[in-house]
Amino acid sequence: MEHGCQGFSLMLSHNFQLGPVRRTPSVPAEGTRLSVCRLPSFPGVLALLLGLLVGAAGCGLYHARSPGERISYEEKIGKEFALEASSQLRLMDEPEILDFSKRLGKRLASNVYGSPYTYKFFVVRNPTMNAFAVPGGYVYVFAGLLSTVETEDELAAVLAHEISHVEGNHFIRGQKKLDAANIAAAAAMILAATLGGGQQAAAVGTLAQATQITTALHYSREFEREADRGSIPLLRASGFDTKGILTLFERFHSQARLNAADLPPYFYTHPLPMERLYEVRSWIEATPSPAARKDPIRGFDTAKATARLRIQEQQEVLASLEDGAVKNPSDARAQFLPGYVYLKIGNLALALPYLEKALNLDPSQAEHAMYLGRAHCLAGRLDAAEEFLAIASRLEPDNSMLEVFLGDLAAQRGKTEEALRHYERAVALDPDSSFAEANLAMAYGRGGLTGKSYLHLALAYKNAGEYLKSLYYFKKARRLLDKDSKDAKLAEEQILWFEG
Repeated sequence: MEHGCQGFSLMLSHNFQLGPVRRTPSVPAEGTRLSVCRLPSFPGVLALLLGLLVGAAGCGLYHARSPGERISYEEKIGKEFALEASSQLRLMDEPEILDFSKRLGKRLASNVYGSPYTYKFFVVRNPTMNAFAVPGGYVYVFAGLLSTVETEDELAAVLAHEISHVEGNHFIRGQKKLDAANIAAAAAMILAATLGGGQQAAAVGTLAQATQITTALHYSREFEREADRGSIPLLRASGFDTKGILTLFERFHSQARLNAADLPPYFYTHPLPMERLYEVRSWIEATPSPAARKDPIRGFDTAKATARLRIQEQQEVLASLEDGAVKNPSDARAQFLPGYVYLKIGNLALALPYLEKALNLDPSQAEHAMYLGRAHCLAGRLDAAEEFLAIASRLEPDNSMLEVFLGDLAAQRGKTEEALRHYERAVALDPDSSFAEANLAMAYGRGGLTGKSYLHLALAYKNAGEYLKSLYYFKKARRLLDKDSKDAKLAEEQILWFEG
Protein backbone atom coordinates (compact mmCIF):
# COMPACT_ATOMS: atom_id res chain seq x y z
CA MET A 1 0.00 0.00 0.00
CA GLU A 2 1.39 3.36 -1.00
CA HIS A 3 1.89 6.25 1.38
CA GLY A 4 1.37 9.87 0.37
CA CYS A 5 4.15 12.35 -0.23
CA GLN A 6 4.96 14.50 2.76
CA GLY A 7 4.95 18.26 2.25
CA PHE A 8 8.35 19.15 3.66
CA SER A 9 8.46 22.62 5.20
CA LEU A 10 11.07 25.04 3.96
CA MET A 11 11.10 26.79 7.35
CA LEU A 12 10.91 30.07 5.54
CA SER A 13 7.78 32.11 4.92
CA HIS A 14 4.96 30.71 2.74
CA ASN A 15 6.30 27.67 0.97
CA PHE A 16 5.02 24.88 -1.21
CA GLN A 17 3.83 22.99 1.84
CA LEU A 18 0.96 20.56 1.40
CA GLY A 19 0.29 17.79 3.87
CA PRO A 20 2.13 16.74 7.05
CA VAL A 21 5.37 18.52 7.86
CA ARG A 22 8.65 17.09 9.05
CA ARG A 23 11.07 19.49 10.66
CA THR A 24 14.79 19.32 11.24
CA PRO A 25 15.52 19.15 14.99
CA SER A 26 16.30 22.53 16.59
CA VAL A 27 14.99 24.47 13.59
CA PRO A 28 12.60 27.28 14.57
CA ALA A 29 8.97 26.84 13.57
CA GLU A 30 7.85 28.41 10.34
CA GLY A 31 7.50 32.18 10.55
CA THR A 32 9.48 32.42 13.83
CA ARG A 33 11.36 35.68 14.29
CA LEU A 34 14.83 34.95 15.62
CA SER A 35 15.97 37.08 18.53
CA VAL A 36 19.54 35.87 18.27
CA CYS A 37 22.39 37.22 16.22
CA ARG A 38 20.56 40.43 15.41
CA LEU A 39 22.21 43.55 14.20
CA PRO A 40 22.29 46.52 16.54
CA SER A 41 18.98 48.31 16.97
CA PHE A 42 17.58 50.19 14.00
CA PRO A 43 19.31 53.48 14.95
CA GLY A 44 22.59 51.57 15.22
CA VAL A 45 22.23 50.25 11.70
CA LEU A 46 21.40 53.70 10.46
CA ALA A 47 24.53 54.96 12.12
CA LEU A 48 26.53 52.38 10.21
CA LEU A 49 24.79 53.32 6.98
CA LEU A 50 25.47 56.93 7.78
CA GLY A 51 29.14 56.27 8.39
CA LEU A 52 29.43 54.49 5.07
CA LEU A 53 27.61 57.25 3.25
CA VAL A 54 29.57 60.07 4.79
CA GLY A 55 32.88 58.23 4.55
CA ALA A 56 36.16 58.77 6.32
CA ALA A 57 37.23 62.17 7.57
CA GLY A 58 33.91 63.70 6.63
CA CYS A 59 34.31 63.01 2.92
CA GLY A 60 31.18 61.96 0.99
CA LEU A 61 30.95 58.46 -0.39
CA TYR A 62 30.74 59.71 -3.90
CA HIS A 63 34.19 61.25 -3.48
CA ALA A 64 35.88 57.88 -2.99
CA ARG A 65 39.39 57.93 -4.38
CA SER A 66 38.82 55.27 -7.04
CA PRO A 67 35.92 53.54 -8.81
CA GLY A 68 36.85 50.35 -6.98
CA GLU A 69 36.53 52.05 -3.60
CA ARG A 70 33.18 53.53 -4.55
CA ILE A 71 31.82 50.16 -5.68
CA SER A 72 33.07 48.55 -2.47
CA TYR A 73 31.32 51.22 -0.40
CA GLU A 74 28.08 50.81 -2.34
CA GLU A 75 28.11 47.05 -1.90
CA LYS A 76 28.71 47.51 1.82
CA ILE A 77 25.76 49.88 2.09
CA GLY A 78 23.51 47.52 0.15
CA LYS A 79 24.48 44.54 2.29
CA GLU A 80 23.87 46.39 5.56
CA PHE A 81 20.55 47.64 4.23
CA ALA A 82 19.60 44.07 3.24
CA LEU A 83 20.53 42.79 6.70
CA GLU A 84 18.22 45.29 8.35
CA ALA A 85 15.53 44.78 5.72
CA SER A 86 15.52 41.05 6.49
CA SER A 87 14.26 41.84 9.99
CA GLN A 88 11.75 44.44 8.83
CA LEU A 89 10.26 43.17 5.57
CA ARG A 90 8.10 40.10 5.09
CA LEU A 91 10.01 38.31 2.35
CA MET A 92 8.64 35.48 0.21
CA ASP A 93 10.40 32.21 -0.54
CA GLU A 94 7.81 30.36 -2.63
CA PRO A 95 9.69 29.11 -5.70
CA GLU A 96 6.95 29.97 -8.17
CA ILE A 97 7.27 33.67 -7.35
CA LEU A 98 10.84 34.08 -6.06
CA ASP A 99 12.60 31.92 -8.64
CA PHE A 100 10.61 33.50 -11.47
CA SER A 101 11.54 37.01 -10.32
CA LYS A 102 15.18 36.00 -10.11
CA ARG A 103 15.18 34.44 -13.58
CA LEU A 104 13.68 37.57 -15.09
CA GLY A 105 15.95 39.91 -13.15
CA LYS A 106 19.08 37.95 -13.96
CA ARG A 107 18.30 37.94 -17.66
CA LEU A 108 18.22 41.72 -17.51
CA ALA A 109 21.32 41.99 -15.32
CA SER A 110 23.30 39.68 -17.61
CA ASN A 111 22.86 42.21 -20.41
CA VAL A 112 24.29 45.18 -18.49
CA TYR A 113 27.66 45.57 -20.15
CA GLY A 114 30.57 45.76 -17.71
CA SER A 115 28.43 46.04 -14.57
CA PRO A 116 30.46 45.80 -11.35
CA TYR A 117 27.43 44.57 -9.37
CA THR A 118 26.10 41.10 -8.65
CA TYR A 119 22.36 41.68 -8.61
CA LYS A 120 20.13 40.06 -6.01
CA PHE A 121 16.36 39.97 -6.37
CA PHE A 122 13.92 39.47 -3.51
CA VAL A 123 10.12 39.51 -3.22
CA VAL A 124 8.23 41.37 -0.48
CA ARG A 125 4.85 40.00 0.62
CA ASN A 126 3.03 43.32 0.50
CA PRO A 127 0.02 44.38 -1.61
CA THR A 128 1.56 47.71 -2.57
CA MET A 129 2.42 48.02 -6.25
CA ASN A 130 6.05 48.95 -5.79
CA ALA A 131 9.68 48.04 -6.36
CA PHE A 132 12.93 49.66 -5.30
CA ALA A 133 16.66 49.10 -5.50
CA VAL A 134 19.48 50.12 -3.18
CA PRO A 135 23.22 50.50 -3.83
CA GLY A 136 25.11 47.33 -4.60
CA GLY A 137 22.39 45.74 -6.73
CA TYR A 138 19.76 44.72 -4.17
CA VAL A 139 16.35 44.84 -5.87
CA TYR A 140 13.09 44.35 -3.98
CA VAL A 141 9.92 43.48 -5.91
CA PHE A 142 6.56 43.73 -4.16
CA ALA A 143 3.91 41.04 -4.55
CA GLY A 144 1.49 43.86 -5.33
CA LEU A 145 3.48 44.69 -8.44
CA LEU A 146 3.60 41.05 -9.57
CA SER A 147 -0.15 40.74 -9.09
CA THR A 148 -0.82 43.91 -11.11
CA VAL A 149 1.37 43.73 -14.22
CA GLU A 150 -0.33 42.12 -17.20
CA THR A 151 2.74 40.79 -19.02
CA GLU A 152 6.29 39.84 -18.19
CA ASP A 153 7.36 42.73 -20.44
CA GLU A 154 5.73 45.18 -18.02
CA LEU A 155 7.49 43.62 -15.05
CA ALA A 156 10.76 43.60 -16.97
CA ALA A 157 10.29 47.32 -17.68
CA VAL A 158 10.08 48.09 -13.96
CA LEU A 159 13.10 45.94 -13.09
CA ALA A 160 15.14 47.38 -15.97
CA HIS A 161 14.34 50.85 -14.66
CA GLU A 162 15.49 49.88 -11.15
CA ILE A 163 18.69 48.33 -12.52
CA SER A 164 19.34 51.57 -14.38
CA HIS A 165 19.03 53.49 -11.10
CA VAL A 166 21.69 51.23 -9.58
CA GLU A 167 24.00 51.49 -12.58
CA GLY A 168 23.62 55.28 -12.52
CA ASN A 169 24.46 55.46 -8.79
CA HIS A 170 21.32 57.52 -8.36
CA PHE A 171 20.74 56.80 -4.68
CA ILE A 172 24.24 57.90 -3.74
CA ARG A 173 24.27 60.88 -6.09
CA GLY A 174 20.90 61.98 -4.77
CA GLN A 175 22.01 61.85 -1.14
CA LYS A 176 25.52 63.22 -1.40
CA LYS A 177 24.58 66.78 -0.51
CA LEU A 178 22.45 65.87 2.51
CA ASP A 179 23.68 66.32 6.04
CA ALA A 180 24.03 63.44 8.48
CA ALA A 181 20.55 63.70 9.98
CA ASN A 182 18.85 63.72 6.59
CA ILE A 183 20.82 60.73 5.32
CA ALA A 184 19.78 58.72 8.38
CA ALA A 185 16.18 59.82 7.91
CA ALA A 186 16.31 58.82 4.25
CA ALA A 187 17.37 55.27 5.06
CA ALA A 188 14.78 55.03 7.84
CA MET A 189 11.94 56.18 5.64
CA ILE A 190 12.65 53.66 2.90
CA LEU A 191 12.28 50.75 5.32
CA ALA A 192 9.54 52.25 7.47
CA ALA A 193 7.38 52.88 4.43
CA THR A 194 7.50 49.22 3.39
CA LEU A 195 6.42 47.59 6.66
CA GLY A 196 3.17 45.87 7.53
CA GLY A 197 0.72 43.36 6.13
CA GLY A 198 -2.93 43.13 5.22
CA GLN A 199 -4.85 46.34 5.75
CA GLN A 200 -1.85 47.89 7.44
CA ALA A 201 0.24 47.21 4.35
CA ALA A 202 -2.42 48.70 2.12
CA ALA A 203 -2.08 51.90 4.11
CA VAL A 204 1.54 52.07 3.01
CA GLY A 205 0.23 53.11 -0.37
CA THR A 206 -1.15 56.39 0.91
CA LEU A 207 0.08 59.60 -0.59
CA ALA A 208 1.73 60.72 2.64
CA GLN A 209 3.95 57.64 3.00
CA ALA A 210 4.64 57.48 -0.71
CA THR A 211 5.81 61.08 -0.53
CA GLN A 212 8.16 60.08 2.29
CA ILE A 213 9.72 57.40 0.10
CA THR A 214 10.05 59.92 -2.71
CA THR A 215 11.98 62.21 -0.39
CA ALA A 216 14.13 59.34 0.82
CA LEU A 217 14.98 58.00 -2.62
CA HIS A 218 15.46 61.54 -3.84
CA TYR A 219 15.19 60.63 -7.51
CA SER A 220 15.30 63.83 -9.48
CA ARG A 221 13.72 64.24 -12.87
CA GLU A 222 17.22 63.96 -14.33
CA PHE A 223 17.69 60.57 -12.68
CA GLU A 224 14.29 59.36 -13.87
CA ARG A 225 15.16 60.33 -17.44
CA GLU A 226 18.51 58.54 -17.16
CA ALA A 227 16.81 55.39 -15.86
CA ASP A 228 14.11 55.54 -18.55
CA ARG A 229 16.67 55.89 -21.32
CA GLY A 230 18.91 53.20 -19.86
CA SER A 231 16.07 50.71 -19.54
CA ILE A 232 15.15 50.75 -23.25
CA PRO A 233 18.36 49.22 -24.70
CA LEU A 234 18.55 46.89 -21.71
CA LEU A 235 15.06 45.54 -22.40
CA ARG A 236 15.84 45.06 -26.07
CA ALA A 237 19.15 43.35 -25.41
CA SER A 238 17.33 41.01 -23.04
CA GLY A 239 14.64 40.12 -25.59
CA PHE A 240 11.72 41.97 -24.01
CA ASP A 241 9.20 44.18 -25.78
CA THR A 242 9.86 47.82 -24.87
CA LYS A 243 6.17 48.54 -25.34
CA GLY A 244 5.77 47.08 -21.87
CA ILE A 245 6.99 50.43 -20.54
CA LEU A 246 4.31 52.28 -22.47
CA THR A 247 1.41 49.98 -21.62
CA LEU A 248 2.27 50.22 -17.92
CA PHE A 249 2.69 54.01 -18.02
CA GLU A 250 -0.46 54.56 -20.07
CA ARG A 251 -2.62 52.35 -17.87
CA PHE A 252 -1.63 54.10 -14.67
CA HIS A 253 -1.66 57.55 -16.22
CA SER A 254 -5.30 56.93 -17.16
CA GLN A 255 -5.93 55.69 -13.64
CA ALA A 256 -4.39 58.86 -12.20
CA ARG A 257 -6.62 61.05 -14.36
CA LEU A 258 -9.68 59.34 -12.95
CA ASN A 259 -8.50 59.41 -9.35
CA ALA A 260 -5.04 60.62 -8.36
CA ALA A 261 -5.39 58.92 -4.98
CA ASP A 262 -5.44 55.53 -6.76
CA LEU A 263 -2.05 56.03 -8.40
CA PRO A 264 0.26 53.22 -7.20
CA PRO A 265 3.07 54.27 -4.83
CA TYR A 266 5.66 53.26 -7.42
CA PHE A 267 4.71 56.36 -9.37
CA TYR A 268 5.15 58.61 -6.35
CA THR A 269 8.74 57.47 -6.02
CA HIS A 270 9.04 57.54 -9.83
CA PRO A 271 6.90 60.54 -10.89
CA LEU A 272 4.87 60.10 -14.08
CA PRO A 273 4.23 63.46 -15.75
CA MET A 274 2.72 63.22 -19.23
CA GLU A 275 5.90 64.50 -20.87
CA ARG A 276 7.80 61.54 -19.41
CA LEU A 277 5.49 59.17 -21.27
CA TYR A 278 5.98 61.17 -24.49
CA GLU A 279 9.76 61.09 -24.05
CA VAL A 280 9.84 57.34 -23.53
CA ARG A 281 7.69 56.77 -26.61
CA SER A 282 9.97 58.99 -28.72
CA TRP A 283 13.10 57.23 -27.47
CA ILE A 284 11.62 53.83 -28.29
CA GLU A 285 10.66 54.96 -31.78
CA ALA A 286 14.09 56.52 -32.37
CA THR A 287 16.16 53.51 -31.32
CA PRO A 288 17.07 50.64 -33.67
CA SER A 289 14.73 47.75 -34.35
CA PRO A 290 14.15 45.38 -31.44
CA ALA A 291 16.50 42.46 -30.92
CA ALA A 292 15.20 39.00 -31.68
CA ARG A 293 12.56 37.97 -29.18
CA LYS A 294 13.96 35.53 -26.67
CA ASP A 295 12.01 32.70 -25.10
CA PRO A 296 9.56 33.89 -22.45
CA ILE A 297 10.65 33.52 -18.84
CA ARG A 298 8.93 30.35 -17.67
CA GLY A 299 6.25 30.81 -15.02
CA PHE A 300 4.86 34.35 -15.33
CA ASP A 301 1.23 33.33 -14.85
CA THR A 302 1.99 31.01 -11.92
CA ALA A 303 4.07 33.76 -10.28
CA LYS A 304 1.21 36.21 -10.71
CA ALA A 305 -1.33 33.70 -9.36
CA THR A 306 0.91 33.03 -6.35
CA ALA A 307 1.26 36.74 -5.65
CA ARG A 308 -2.50 37.20 -5.83
CA LEU A 309 -3.10 34.21 -3.56
CA ARG A 310 -0.85 35.65 -0.86
CA ILE A 311 -2.13 39.24 -0.83
CA GLN A 312 -5.76 38.99 -1.93
CA GLU A 313 -8.79 37.16 -0.61
CA GLN A 314 -8.47 33.48 -1.49
CA GLN A 315 -12.03 33.11 -2.72
CA GLU A 316 -11.70 36.21 -4.89
CA VAL A 317 -8.62 34.76 -6.60
CA LEU A 318 -10.22 31.36 -7.13
CA ALA A 319 -13.44 32.86 -8.44
CA SER A 320 -11.62 34.87 -11.10
CA LEU A 321 -9.47 31.91 -12.18
CA GLU A 322 -12.43 29.54 -12.32
CA ASP A 323 -14.33 32.11 -14.34
CA GLY A 324 -11.42 32.18 -16.78
CA ALA A 325 -11.50 28.39 -17.03
CA VAL A 326 -15.24 28.41 -17.81
CA LYS A 327 -14.87 31.11 -20.46
CA ASN A 328 -11.84 29.43 -22.06
CA PRO A 329 -12.53 25.68 -21.95
CA SER A 330 -9.96 24.91 -24.66
CA ASP A 331 -7.16 27.00 -23.13
CA ALA A 332 -4.75 24.76 -21.23
CA ARG A 333 -3.37 27.57 -19.08
CA ALA A 334 -6.85 28.75 -18.15
CA GLN A 335 -7.51 25.23 -16.84
CA PHE A 336 -4.10 24.88 -15.20
CA LEU A 337 -4.18 28.01 -13.02
CA PRO A 338 -7.20 27.18 -10.83
CA GLY A 339 -5.82 23.65 -10.45
CA TYR A 340 -2.46 25.06 -9.41
CA VAL A 341 -4.04 27.39 -6.83
CA TYR A 342 -6.21 24.60 -5.41
CA LEU A 343 -3.04 22.51 -5.11
CA LYS A 344 -1.30 25.37 -3.28
CA ILE A 345 -4.07 25.55 -0.69
CA GLY A 346 -4.24 21.77 -0.30
CA ASN A 347 -7.59 21.06 -1.96
CA LEU A 348 -6.55 18.03 -4.01
CA ALA A 349 -10.08 16.98 -4.92
CA LEU A 350 -10.63 20.23 -6.82
CA ALA A 351 -7.05 20.54 -8.08
CA LEU A 352 -6.80 17.20 -9.87
CA PRO A 353 -9.58 17.66 -12.48
CA TYR A 354 -8.20 21.03 -13.59
CA LEU A 355 -4.62 19.75 -13.76
CA GLU A 356 -5.67 16.65 -15.71
CA LYS A 357 -7.58 18.76 -18.22
CA ALA A 358 -4.61 21.13 -18.63
CA LEU A 359 -2.28 18.23 -19.44
CA ASN A 360 -4.78 16.71 -21.87
CA LEU A 361 -5.16 20.05 -23.67
CA ASP A 362 -1.42 20.68 -23.86
CA PRO A 363 0.78 17.66 -23.08
CA SER A 364 3.89 19.54 -24.28
CA GLN A 365 4.13 21.64 -21.10
CA ALA A 366 6.34 20.06 -18.44
CA GLU A 367 4.70 22.22 -15.78
CA HIS A 368 1.33 20.58 -16.42
CA ALA A 369 2.69 17.07 -15.89
CA MET A 370 4.89 18.17 -12.97
CA TYR A 371 2.09 19.62 -10.87
CA LEU A 372 -0.28 16.79 -11.76
CA GLY A 373 2.39 14.38 -10.54
CA ARG A 374 2.80 16.43 -7.38
CA ALA A 375 -0.95 16.34 -6.75
CA HIS A 376 -1.06 12.55 -7.13
CA CYS A 377 1.92 12.23 -4.80
CA LEU A 378 0.19 14.28 -2.13
CA ALA A 379 -2.99 12.27 -2.65
CA GLY A 380 -1.08 9.06 -1.90
CA ARG A 381 -1.08 7.70 -5.46
CA LEU A 382 2.66 7.26 -5.84
CA ASP A 383 2.56 5.14 -9.01
CA ALA A 384 0.54 7.82 -10.80
CA ALA A 385 2.85 10.47 -9.38
CA GLU A 386 5.88 8.66 -10.76
CA GLU A 387 4.25 8.37 -14.18
CA PHE A 388 3.52 12.09 -14.52
CA LEU A 389 6.79 13.27 -12.97
CA ALA A 390 8.61 11.04 -15.47
CA ILE A 391 6.70 12.73 -18.31
CA ALA A 392 7.72 16.13 -16.95
CA SER A 393 11.33 15.01 -16.65
CA ARG A 394 11.43 13.93 -20.30
CA LEU A 395 10.00 17.30 -21.36
CA GLU A 396 12.24 19.40 -19.13
CA PRO A 397 15.14 17.37 -17.71
CA ASP A 398 16.91 20.31 -16.05
CA ASN A 399 14.12 21.69 -13.86
CA SER A 400 15.27 22.28 -10.27
CA MET A 401 11.78 22.23 -8.75
CA LEU A 402 10.98 18.97 -10.54
CA GLU A 403 14.09 17.41 -8.98
CA VAL A 404 12.76 18.37 -5.54
CA PHE A 405 9.42 16.73 -6.32
CA LEU A 406 11.23 13.60 -7.53
CA GLY A 407 13.28 13.64 -4.33
CA ASP A 408 10.13 13.83 -2.23
CA LEU A 409 8.65 10.89 -4.13
CA ALA A 410 11.80 8.81 -3.66
CA ALA A 411 11.89 9.67 0.04
CA GLN A 412 8.32 8.45 0.49
CA ARG A 413 9.29 5.14 -1.06
CA GLY A 414 12.16 4.79 1.36
CA LYS A 415 14.81 5.38 -1.30
CA THR A 416 16.90 7.72 0.85
CA GLU A 417 20.02 7.81 -1.31
CA GLU A 418 18.02 8.38 -4.49
CA ALA A 419 16.10 11.19 -2.79
CA LEU A 420 19.33 12.85 -1.70
CA ARG A 421 20.70 12.67 -5.25
CA HIS A 422 17.59 14.47 -6.52
CA TYR A 423 17.88 17.21 -3.89
CA GLU A 424 21.57 17.68 -4.61
CA ARG A 425 20.87 17.88 -8.33
CA ALA A 426 18.14 20.45 -7.67
CA VAL A 427 20.72 22.69 -5.97
CA ALA A 428 23.28 22.06 -8.71
CA LEU A 429 20.73 23.13 -11.34
CA ASP A 430 19.78 26.29 -9.44
CA PRO A 431 22.15 27.24 -6.58
CA ASP A 432 20.16 30.45 -6.08
CA SER A 433 16.92 28.62 -5.24
CA SER A 434 15.88 28.78 -1.59
CA PHE A 435 13.40 25.97 -2.27
CA ALA A 436 16.09 23.57 -3.48
CA GLU A 437 18.53 24.46 -0.69
CA ALA A 438 15.87 24.12 2.02
CA ASN A 439 14.82 20.67 0.83
CA LEU A 440 18.44 19.55 0.70
CA ALA A 441 18.84 20.86 4.25
CA MET A 442 15.83 18.80 5.35
CA ALA A 443 17.28 15.68 3.73
CA TYR A 444 20.60 16.10 5.52
CA GLY A 445 18.75 16.70 8.78
CA ARG A 446 16.72 13.51 8.40
CA GLY A 447 19.98 11.67 7.80
CA GLY A 448 21.51 12.98 11.02
CA LEU A 449 23.98 15.31 9.26
CA THR A 450 23.02 18.31 11.36
CA GLY A 451 26.01 20.48 10.44
CA LYS A 452 25.36 20.10 6.71
CA SER A 453 21.66 20.63 7.35
CA TYR A 454 22.32 23.96 9.05
CA LEU A 455 24.73 24.98 6.28
CA HIS A 456 22.17 24.47 3.54
CA LEU A 457 19.39 25.99 5.63
CA ALA A 458 21.62 29.07 5.93
CA LEU A 459 22.04 29.11 2.15
CA ALA A 460 18.27 28.77 1.72
CA TYR A 461 17.65 31.77 3.96
CA LYS A 462 20.31 33.79 2.16
CA ASN A 463 18.75 33.03 -1.23
CA ALA A 464 15.40 34.30 0.08
CA GLY A 465 16.94 37.50 1.50
CA GLU A 466 16.53 36.41 5.13
CA TYR A 467 20.04 37.53 5.98
CA LEU A 468 19.81 37.57 9.79
CA LYS A 469 18.54 33.99 9.92
CA SER A 470 21.12 32.98 7.35
CA LEU A 471 23.99 34.35 9.44
CA TYR A 472 22.60 32.60 12.53
CA TYR A 473 22.59 29.20 10.81
CA PHE A 474 26.01 29.66 9.22
CA LYS A 475 27.36 30.12 12.75
CA LYS A 476 25.52 27.02 13.99
CA ALA A 477 26.90 25.05 11.04
CA ARG A 478 30.45 26.25 11.68
CA ARG A 479 30.32 24.92 15.25
CA LEU A 480 29.26 21.44 14.11
CA LEU A 481 31.28 20.90 10.93
CA ASP A 482 34.83 19.55 10.76
CA LYS A 483 36.89 22.75 10.74
CA ASP A 484 39.07 21.48 7.89
CA SER A 485 36.15 20.44 5.69
CA LYS A 486 35.02 22.24 2.55
CA ASP A 487 31.64 22.88 4.15
CA ALA A 488 33.19 24.51 7.22
CA LYS A 489 35.27 26.77 5.01
CA LEU A 490 32.16 27.77 3.08
CA ALA A 491 30.38 28.62 6.33
CA GLU A 492 33.36 30.69 7.47
CA GLU A 493 33.50 32.55 4.14
CA GLN A 494 29.82 33.40 4.39
CA ILE A 495 30.14 34.63 7.98
CA LEU A 496 33.06 36.85 6.99
CA TRP A 497 31.01 38.21 4.08
CA PHE A 498 28.12 39.10 6.38
CA GLU A 499 30.29 40.61 9.09
CA GLY A 500 33.03 42.09 6.92
